[in-house]
Amino acid sequence: LLALAVVIVFQLVLSYLPYGRRLFAIGSNPDAARVAGLPIQRDVFVAFVLSGALAGLAGFLFLVRFGNITVVAGQGLELQVVAAVVVGGVNIFGGSGSIVGAFVGATLINVLQQSLIRWPAVSAFAQDAILGLLILLAVASDKVILGRLRTIWVQARRRDEERAAATAAEQAIHGA
Repeated sequence: LLALAVVIVFQLVLSYLPYGRRLFAIGSNPDAARVAGLPIQRDVFVAFVLSGALAGLAGFLFLVRFGNITVVAGQGLELQVVAAVVVGGVNIFGGSGSIVGAFVGATLINVLQQSLIRWPAVSAFAQDAILGLLILLAVASDKVILGRLRTIWVQARRRDEERAAATAAEQAIHGA
């Protein structure tokens, strides 16, 4: 319940507050954000502080649930975290994605892992290999989709420019 509240609050912050839009701008093109006069260092610092606070909250919740915590409590979960974020639609190169998408990705990865654990024939190595393959597929599909969208946008812009030039030429011929 607390995780869902955090997801909703931070999704609203990223979607509707100027701070969230600045973070997306910094993530997609830091140089352009700097030229635009955005407070990059302050916004990135605040993002890291919030990230640390959420990590502390997660550690506290882990302690409450399991009764103790060690420094290696989250060791080995890195691949799952990256898989959840990438499957959730967050661009690993920055500038796009959503908190809700990452949450959905984490849920899907959890469901996949729980399903794979039920099969005794699937080893831990095979589970990690499947997660790695899932990350590769998500990144590749993201690149392909973005490439196709960029091509469609360039073609549409070229068509619009050609139509505008044809209209201007037609007006020049008939208007003269």
